[in-house]
Amino acid sequence: MFDNKIELNGVGELNAQERNDIRQRLGGQLDDSLRVTTRDFLFLVHVLKRPAVFDTQYAAQSARNMQNALVHLGYHRAFVRWEADTAFLKNRTRQPVTTRFQVFTGEAVRIDSFGYSLQHPDLQQLAVATADKSPLRKGNPVTRTDILGEIGRLVDLYRNNGYYKFTSEDLRMQGDTAMDILTDVSDDPFESLAFLAEANQRVGKPTIRLNLIQNPATDTARLVKYAIRQVVVYPDFRPDDSTRLDTVSLKEELVDGIIYRYRRYRFGFGFLRKQLTLLPGQVYRQQNFSQTLGNFDRTGLWQNVSAELKEVADSSGWIDVHIQLYPVKKFGFEANVEASYSANSAINNASVANAGNLLGFSANVSLQNRNIGMEGIKMTHALRAGIELNLASQAVGNRRVNANEFSYINTISFPRLIGIGKWINRNQKPIAQQTFININPTFTRRIDLFNLLSAGLALGNEWSVRGNRKHVLRIPNIEYSYLYNESDSFKTTLNNNPFLRYSFNTALVIGSSYSYSSTYTNPKRPNRQRNFKLNVEESGLFWGRLGIFKRDLRQFIKTDVEYNYSTRRNKTEIAIRLFGGVGVPLDNNDTASLPFFKQYFAGGPNSMRGWPIRGIGRGAQPLAPYESRQLNDRTGDIRFEANFEYRYPIATIIPNSLSLRGALFVDAGNIWNFNNTRVGGGFDSLQFSFQNFYKQLGVSAGTGFRFDFNYIILRLDLGFRFKRPELAENNGWKAPSIGFDDLWRKLFTRGPDDIYRRWRYENFNFTIGLNYPF
Repeated sequence: MFDNKIELNGVGELNAQERNDIRQRLGGQLDDSLRVTTRDFLFLVHVLKRPAVFDTQYAAQSARNMQNALVHLGYHRAFVRWEADTAFLKNRTRQPVTTRFQVFTGEAVRIDSFGYSLQHPDLQQLAVATADKSPLRKGNPVTRTDILGEIGRLVDLYRNNGYYKFTSEDLRMQGDTAMDILTDVSDDPFESLAFLAEANQRVGKPTIRLNLIQNPATDTARLVKYAIRQVVVYPDFRPDDSTRLDTVSLKEELVDGIIYRYRRYRFGFGFLRKQLTLLPGQVYRQQNFSQTLGNFDRTGLWQNVSAELKEVADSSGWIDVHIQLYPVKKFGFEANVEASYSANSAINNASVANAGNLLGFSANVSLQNRNIGMEGIKMTHALRAGIELNLASQAVGNRRVNANEFSYINTISFPRLIGIGKWINRNQKPIAQQTFININPTFTRRIDLFNLLSAGLALGNEWSVRGNRKHVLRIPNIEYSYLYNESDSFKTTLNNNPFLRYSFNTALVIGSSYSYSSTYTNPKRPNRQRNFKLNVEESGLFWGRLGIFKRDLRQFIKTDVEYNYSTRRNKTEIAIRLFGGVGVPLDNNDTASLPFFKQYFAGGPNSMRGWPIRGIGRGAQPLAPYESRQLNDRTGDIRFEANFEYRYPIATIIPNSLSLRGALFVDAGNIWNFNNTRVGGGFDSLQFSFQNFYKQLGVSAGTGFRFDFNYIILRLDLGFRFKRPELAENNGWKAPSIGFDDLWRKLFTRGPDDIYRRWRYENFNFTIGLNYPF
């Protein structure tokens, strides 16, 4: 087997996307022994993977499968024929075979009319009242998906109206062809002619009358409408209790109509009541059942949540609900270590701020109380300590410590919306919600540059209206950064760069922020996924008008958008990411910018991989000289970035434990200033302009390896700069001058006068990362 081709004929008025969908669905009907699996290499070479021997019975079976699939799509008159093309290759004992399937769909059978004939009056009334929500519409093709969708819709409708035992087996769709008009001849000749004319029109466009009927009930309980007699909650249920509840000694209390049975009082009854949407006296609704379990599960206080429905003996239409909650431990502890490495900055005579080989370590410890006040309130204490080492052989003063950091984060979260969240709860009815208070003081020391003391305070609401859409609103959002103990060399750098002088200083941010994120996977194409993120932030729009904190307050508006798309096929994956962000300074200053802790940066393992972190930009700003001692952090108010990555399998090292995968990637982007930073005015190559946008984009491409341990991925990426925005010649396009003859020397050796290290500094970057970059 070499290939399979599917040709569509007579599919009517369908657009290219609809034709492609039908073709993909028919491709899924190929018999396994007829499928062709290929392994792609560098997009250009396609290698057959264990090709099967061609057999006519598999081709015939595939054609029958396709014809059956077309019936489910509404093409009841479709037929499929196939033929095999064998390419003759001289001196070959095995010839490649291509099967061609010619698909003739004919016209789809469309719905002439649709109705309900249910014997149970209540069921009939509910169906008719919600008929506008049915996927079956007059004039639409009759598809299996729509018929099953309508049956499933009604089953959910009935279960949400008390008939919790109702199943799809209780419903059946009947179809009567509307072509029987040809046999219905009237005595009136004029009327007969009219009937015949109508019939001739319907020959080319077949229609059908659909009627949903009720199957004879095998269990009469399925047609009983149930209500809830009592709700029993077990807050500290144990796995083995289900078999011996009658013998376990439990305390019992009745509070507001709810029965609580427990060993030890660990959860407040008011808190438990807020999670319940199933209440005594209500008609049973399946959606309330699912929502109740989801509410308990989202609190994070129970590792297992389940419920039992028990019919009340000697009664008709009453059930008891028993909710069983298996709690987690009250306290949680985590500890981890992180490491980072950069080998792409200047080295000779470099200051510690620009040391060439930087190795960083950080330790993180956190302690969480999951149930403060027995109300599901969580408090997390997190400590972080980090150090950055200079491994360069000529580090300043032979001192190895480059920077250190210490931070503490305290977060308190309430399992409900507070303040403005009450308005959200009333209008959007979120399925998940919490209010949080976050405090995070941090001390950072950049040796021979400056010390930085920063602190943040935020009060926020987080909620989800749907499971895959999350909103976070912070009001207020306060951040303060105090810069002190600047070195003389750092002050000189700021004096020589007005933009940096405004960025690196003491700053106060008081404002609000909003973020939204969503994940979407098409049910018909589960191999494709889309992620979208939006962030909007402001500072000083209110407080700035009041004139409070005028000295240090920064006024700005900042927003950014990120879109990710991925598609998988035959163990390969293509991932695309787009990012755009802009911050608009509102201060009365010609060289104003965002505070440096709010600015964008690019480069590193999750961004422009041909440059180190904060290594690209701003605009066409030149690279710092190789032996420079100046500050080389590159941040800006505007950022654009586009990333493409093709991922493919290489080998399985340890079955089910470790596999090696490869990747090819291309990154494009840069950062810019929003304002002109030249004190005297004139052209500024660091400022964003649409005219120079494409000229100042940096482009890097490279390859990498991923060691997939199932639970974590270790990623090694090697990126080369093919377009350098600081170069004017040829708009910056310049392929790195490297070949197989000098590959090893330029990548791994020193060379005379550090010529190879200088080349590495200007042309490529090596990064180590965890998990995928996007």
